[in-house]
Amino acid sequence: MSSDAGPGGLPERASPARRLHRWPVWMWALGGVYLVVGIALVVAVAGLLTPSGPARMASPEPSPASSSSPAPGPTLDAYGLGDPLTLAATPSWHAEPSARYRLTAAPDELRFVSDAGCRLSFRVGPLAPERTTASPAAPAGSPSSPLASPGSSPSPSDDRASAEQSATARALEAEIGRVRGSAAEASVTHEGFTVVTTLGAYDGPLVDLAGADLRVSADDGSDSYVRLGVRAVPASQAAVAIVVECPSAEEAATAMNHASVRAYLAAG
Repeated sequence: MSSDAGPGGLPERASPARRLHRWPVWMWALGGVYLVVGIALVVAVAGLLTPSGPARMASPEPSPASSSSPAPGPTLDAYGLGDPLTLAATPSWHAEPSARYRLTAAPDELRFVSDAGCRLSFRVGPLAPERTTASPAAPAGSPSSPLASPGSSPSPSDDRASAEQSATARALEAEIGRVRGSAAEASVTHEGFTVVTTLGAYDGPLVDLAGADLRVSADDGSDSYVRLGVRAVPASQAAVAIVVECPSAEEAATAMNHASVRAYLAAG
């Protein structure tokens, strides 16, 4: 009797493990091939779905409308004397002094007067032309200035700042000449400080103006004190000025501080 016979002479049912053991070699080989091919397919599909590098957010393409419009100029929190103002059109003054000042009629300027004898003027005029006096020619091979080093040259930003400062210096000189021309005698007592106003609004970016103090004598022998805050705007070929005139130097200083914080420049 076969050893596979069970009780009662019936054949015993083979277990799953014994059935696998009875598979021929070619079935084992075929199963191995199927397994390898399946794993390869899974790896290939996973490789196609996985990005090859770090994900990056694509930059949006500019629309035709945005690409055709000019880019806005830089906006600063403060404009020094060498920073160009972003005013291509002739600027205008906007001023609201306190109730102690009242507006009076004046050609081409805002003018306010007070009972204390102070006068505030906000002017806009043409930019003073650049002086064309030629400087003596330097010997060949010598540096252009004592600070210049061999092979060095000023950068475009330095040239631009120098041009802005030079234009403001000319505008201040022209305003001083205007004061002197309307007085019997006027002497500059202080020059080179900075007056600060704002751009676009009372709380807008700060704008530096070149300052000067003058003592002015009238024909009747009385003296008054003038404070100036002047800034050139070469982009619009204009110059702007705050002119304060008071009976004393202390009152003139206070009035200039008051005028500068209660006024701002804007495009005309």
